[in-house]
Amino acid sequence: MKTKWVLIISVALFLVFSANNLQVYAEPKPSNKIRFIDNQDGTISDSKTGLMWIKDDSFLHFGHWINWAEAKTYIKNLNKTGFANYFDWKLPTTNELKTLYESGKVNSSQVGREMKIHIDPVFGKNGSGSLWSANENGRYNAFGVVFNTGNIFSANKYSRSRKATRGVRLILRNQ
Repeated sequence: MKTKWVLIISVALFLVFSANNLQVYAEPKPSNKIRFIDNQDGTISDSKTGLMWIKDDSFLHFGHWINWAEAKTYIKNLNKTGFANYFDWKLPTTNELKTLYESGKVNSSQVGREMKIHIDPVFGKNGSGSLWSANENGRYNAFGVVFNTGNIFSANKYSRSRKATRGVRLILRNQ
């Protein structure tokens, strides 16, 4: 009887010590879900953030750079005309713009420069590498994001120097 208890206790201790040293290795599996979806209407949906973006930035639409006030007018015109049949476009925040930056991806180069644009290749090629945001920095400046580095910039609102914008809207979950 004593031998039986010693055996039970030994097995129990073995299991306790083994469990403490037990390592389980899980094999990581990539998600099959595609993050950016080209809606074939000039828009791109982001399944990660729930945002819908205009595929081509304002430089690709106009063929020239714009200042911050013109960026605001661009968004108003998107809503006035109902771009892609939506009327709730807005200037993106810097945080929203930063979600597009992906250092491991190269979309293209900014026109006239060697500046690489690090966003998904599903977006329009050869646009602007610096996009205005809705965020102001005082009375005379506004913020945006540089897609070569992913950094936020602050510039005079009247500056057009290689700047554009891209409209964004929140995808409604019940659509």
